[in-house]
Amino acid sequence: MRKIFGYKMLGTLLQSLANSCFKADEQQRNGEKVTACGMSDDDIETLCQDILPNMLNPMMSAEEVKDKLCVSDATLNRMVKRGEIPNGECKKRGHTRYWKKWDILHFIKHKRGK
Repeated sequence: MRKIFGYKMLGTLLQSLANSCFKADEQQRNGEKVTACGMSDDDIETLCQDILPNMLNPMMSAEEVKDKLCVSDATLNRMVKRGEIPNGECKKRGHTRYWKKWDILHFIKHKRGK
């Protein structure tokens, strides 16, 4: 099966969204009714606060993982040892482990599904 979405399609979609947002901003500054962009203020807030930051920063520190999973450091280490989540990656000369955000979110989703 052929892949539908790729980097070129994503770029085109984001470029179109950006153009619509600039037109909507211009309409708003002129006091006109905003018709250029079909997003509500809540949609924009969700996109800017939840979706884009997650996409632009795909790694989580050990502290963020512990907060997200509501576990202690020892429990986190046991989860890694049991193979429930992958072992985090260490940066050069660093002691902090970093996890891919998608691995942790997949674990949470899979865990809730049980």
